[in-house]
Amino acid sequence: MAGVDSQTELLRFGPVGKTGPTHKEQVTPHKISLLVLIYEYCELKKKQNQPFIFGQSNTLDPEERISESEKRDFMTLILKLLQSPDLPLKELLNQTQNILKPKIFDEFVDRLKEFYEEDVLPLMDFFQELHRMLTEPITPEMPVISSSSVLGLFFRRMILVFDSLSFSQVTILYNQFKHYYEEVNGPAQIDESENFGGSLMDSITKETERLTCSALGRESSHLGGTKSESGGYFSHKQAEYFISRQGFLLQHNEKEAMSPKELQTQISNMLQSNPALAEAHFLSYMNNLRVKEYCTAVHNLFHCFDRNTNFTDVNLANKTVEEDVSRRYASLNLAGLHFRFGHKEEALAALQEAIRMAQETNDHVCLQHALSWLHRIEDAGNARTASLIARSVDKSEEMSLPNITSLSVQALAKHNAFFTARPSSVIEYMLKSDILNCQHSQPHFMCVSYAQKAALWHMYGKRESSSMCSQLVLNLDTSEVGIYHNGESVCLALCNIARIFADEGNYVLALEVINNAKQRFPPQTQHAHLWMTYEQEIMFDRSLLSQKDELASQALTGLQALDEDEYKLRSGIFKKEKGDVSTALSTLTRLKEHVTTNSQKFSPEFPCRVMLALADLYIQTGNHISATSQILECITKSEEHHLEYLHSLAAVYLAFVQLLMRLPEKGLSLLDRHMVTVLSHGSCRDRARTLYCYARCIVADGNRLSATDRKSSLLQAVNTMTTVIELFKKLDAHMRVKDATYYLARLYHELGYTAERNKCAYEFKQLDSQFPTHSQGTVLRL
Repeated sequence: MAGVDSQTELLRFGPVGKTGPTHKEQVTPHKISLLVLIYEYCELKKKQNQPFIFGQSNTLDPEERISESEKRDFMTLILKLLQSPDLPLKELLNQTQNILKPKIFDEFVDRLKEFYEEDVLPLMDFFQELHRMLTEPITPEMPVISSSSVLGLFFRRMILVFDSLSFSQVTILYNQFKHYYEEVNGPAQIDESENFGGSLMDSITKETERLTCSALGRESSHLGGTKSESGGYFSHKQAEYFISRQGFLLQHNEKEAMSPKELQTQISNMLQSNPALAEAHFLSYMNNLRVKEYCTAVHNLFHCFDRNTNFTDVNLANKTVEEDVSRRYASLNLAGLHFRFGHKEEALAALQEAIRMAQETNDHVCLQHALSWLHRIEDAGNARTASLIARSVDKSEEMSLPNITSLSVQALAKHNAFFTARPSSVIEYMLKSDILNCQHSQPHFMCVSYAQKAALWHMYGKRESSSMCSQLVLNLDTSEVGIYHNGESVCLALCNIARIFADEGNYVLALEVINNAKQRFPPQTQHAHLWMTYEQEIMFDRSLLSQKDELASQALTGLQALDEDEYKLRSGIFKKEKGDVSTALSTLTRLKEHVTTNSQKFSPEFPCRVMLALADLYIQTGNHISATSQILECITKSEEHHLEYLHSLAAVYLAFVQLLMRLPEKGLSLLDRHMVTVLSHGSCRDRARTLYCYARCIVADGNRLSATDRKSSLLQAVNTMTTVIELFKKLDAHMRVKDATYYLARLYHELGYTAERNKCAYEFKQLDSQFPTHSQGTVLRL
């Protein structure tokens, strides 16, 4: 992307220390083309609207008659062109050819050709015609163009600017039009013999063209409009519309906005025409945030607020209110920028400066914005942060700031969820946020609320509720001026649904959803790292279950650049599955220490996952005491944070340890209490592992029963193992299927079902030849 530092015009100040003046309106070749286009359309419309005169035929050819739909299309196109920057003639012709009547298009092209071939006089006569069109109505009640309409105001501005040009400036404008026309048609072949002894007008034109290269010509050339090689001229109104449009798209739907490189090019062109436009630098700042370009973003932010500062007035009394407001919000934006890039101390310093300036002027709105940033930058989990959030909710609600109120309520719900509050109170806070968003029609914050609820339900282990909230994000009507919201919450919703599909073994559907996220959020967008992370996680889980170590290793490498902590956890699991026990133990132990030291940075779910991974490793090595310690610690933490699903999953691990310690009756009792939760909300893999453990506990506990009851328990285990094998097959977990098939064959052998035993033995042999067991530790895993 072209950096701002490479543009010499981005920081241009006048001789008195202020930015140079901006010419709000200029006549450019592109605007002349628009005037011709509107003029030819009005001429044809004028013929169509002529009053009926007896004895005269007023019928028009069908090719000349303009229908209502064609009128609508033409007006929409003209409005778009008036709001857009100057375009090359080729692009203008491409946009108009399919919409205009052939008659209008031919007249339009012929008029431009006439300007090009006949020098300055036709151009001057044309502006006289425009003036006449504004004053001469078709009938006394029906003017051709109303002087107060959008087109009428455009005509009047262009006529006024053109009339104020000197003859030399008109000639410069004509020369620019020639270059503009020649970009499509090429330079005309001129016969020198025809120009010999030409008119006085030709001599003046040539002389003025020579003067253009002189200092006088350079001084006056800005009156004819400026144009860079890469883009067109922006008037002040066009620049304001462009900035508001692209700024809205960057916040609402980044895919619909220009690419970072194209947008930066347009901003540079805009600043050549409007060097004092501070908003253009802020748009460049937003553009650099998309690609995480820190240095250029800081420079753009400084440049933006420098242009709102009066450098000549050193007396504080002469400073305007707008300058004070600008400085306060400059500090707020700088704090947000530092926080975004992880510079916490710098963010706090900038935020304290904004608070000080806001307190000096009693700017309560700025103080509320600062307070909402303060509780986000402060360390999470302490009483001060909770107090700041609660104060922000009360004060913003009192001042009728619904957006800050909604976000503060959501922040308070997240804070409470991470620090032992009951789920009912957390969801109640989220409901208050939903009510606020509905009352004030804030679809963007509604998406954020539902995405956060999906994350909370996932943390609590309610997969169906999480899926429902994610689907609500995708089905909300969030359109504004025809553009649907496509922000971070939408990407998270798509990734959550993809993960749910992958957990059920529907990898094709999961990758389809990920591909949809790729289309909505191309790689250069700021939220693309979300689907990249989930894609690598899904590929790792799939490859690990199907014993494709190379693909799993590639997925880990991709994940390392996206999420360091998730990479460390899955790296430990990968090494454990490969049998590298010492490396896996070292990796997981260091990760647990890191999580314990920086507990405020992690959700309560992540430490529990690390403990269960360590417990699984200890189980495979036969260290049941250490495994029990990790499981009990996980149960304590999950109970403290109301993580029902992780509590039940840890109970399954504990039941498996009790089974290995020859206490199957205790393990069976534990499974009876917690198995329903796992079967209701667990993934396909967790359900299969739970049923596998349950079947083994039933068989082990049946040793103390009578022969009839033992056979009944064995048949129940057979039915359970059949379900286990089906679930593992859905996941392509070949090693798991092999282990379950072996155990099922043992059950059939004990029951005396020879044919079924032989069938399972044959399937086991086939699987063992394709997927041999390399590590003895995998036999003892859950």
